[in-house]
Amino acid sequence: MSTMITTNTTNTTNSTNSNRIRGAFRSRALTSLTSLACLSSLALASLIAPGAFAQAPTPVRTPDVPESASDRAASPVPAVAPPIDLSGTIDSLPPITIQPPVLDLGFMAPRVGNKGTVTLTNTGTKPLTIVAVTPSCKCTTTSALAGTVLQPGQSVPLEAALDGVAMPQTHRASIRVLVEGYAKVVEIQLRAETAMPVRAVPPIINAVEGKSRQGRFVVESLDKKPFTICAVGGRVPEFIGYNAGDAPRAQYLVKFDLDTWQPDFPAYLAIETDRVDCPIFDIWIRSERTIPTSAFRMKDYRVNAGRIDVGGSTDVSLEMEDAGEDILAVESGSPEVQVEMLGQKVDAKVRKVSVRITPKSPREGLLYGTLKLYGREKEQPLTMFASVRAKGAAGCVGCNPVQGPPAKAPPAPTPVTPSAPAPAAP
Repeated sequence: MSTMITTNTTNTTNSTNSNRIRGAFRSRALTSLTSLACLSSLALASLIAPGAFAQAPTPVRTPDVPESASDRAASPVPAVAPPIDLSGTIDSLPPITIQPPVLDLGFMAPRVGNKGTVTLTNTGTKPLTIVAVTPSCKCTTTSALAGTVLQPGQSVPLEAALDGVAMPQTHRASIRVLVEGYAKVVEIQLRAETAMPVRAVPPIINAVEGKSRQGRFVVESLDKKPFTICAVGGRVPEFIGYNAGDAPRAQYLVKFDLDTWQPDFPAYLAIETDRVDCPIFDIWIRSERTIPTSAFRMKDYRVNAGRIDVGGSTDVSLEMEDAGEDILAVESGSPEVQVEMLGQKVDAKVRKVSVRITPKSPREGLLYGTLKLYGREKEQPLTMFASVRAKGAAGCVGCNPVQGPPAKAPPAPTPVTPSAPAPAAP
């Protein structure tokens, strides 16, 4: 800002020129100091809030306005914001070891869940304070360690529990441990698998657009005991490297061809076995058509009713996370099955609907159909399946698999029309 300089008009010309020169130098000096102050303020502001000036529009430069001495005296001295102290935060992982490095909960029975423990040890030279322990999903709960102080060399157990689910699947989760004074968190990997005593590997057939509709999968027992596959999708199994008369095994390689199912393949490929503890399980055939609709937030969108004796029935529990959604009715979508709602209750924010499934026909073998839950405004279809056998029947008696249609023959090669020989050169 320039300063007003008053000159005496009665002075001589030389005195006037000298005053003008001195005034010009003073004005330039004050302007330079003001510019430096502005640049210093901008530099300081950029250190405090780097993003504050990136989005601000470029100011329009206005002419300097002379400032009187009284204005300068009344102007407050701008306050300088205190610098941000980041010296206490270390941009690295805290000196903590995890044992075991990965929390493997192994195989879990459906709806059962499991829990395990890892040990955190302070390998540094200073005490460490745990600020928070956060799982990556709500299906995992941990012991409360927030506020725990670990002295150098001290250890503390961290327990983690994984909720059970009805559907066979693999689980991957993580647990993040935040330590005071450290910017990076300690991450603990957790893995498990929900499986029945007999499982398929992989548990899903990927049949989305562009994927092959033919392939193979492994069926094996978790306890490595021999068993027999009675049927696959109600059909005679097609094995690779195993003949029907051979001794039972603990593991089989089964092939499939989705094009042999007409007009379309089922959403779930039900596999029946002679195991009492696993009479039937399934493989989800994932495609654009078989992805379940989710009017309600169901724990599972399929109902495995297990083994049902001829003339008998079985009760199943359907779990949904819509605790406030009353189910008013349940209806069968198959003429061979009768369904009846026995009741419902809310337990730990989960609504459990009890349903009785009764086959109407004395026919043995695979029972595959649908049922539907009705709320006040929404309805939820579910796929259900069961293995119906005579009471007391052992082994595969009563499964009655049918022979599936043969795979379609590959298209005949297009005949090649011989080309006429080129005419001889004259």
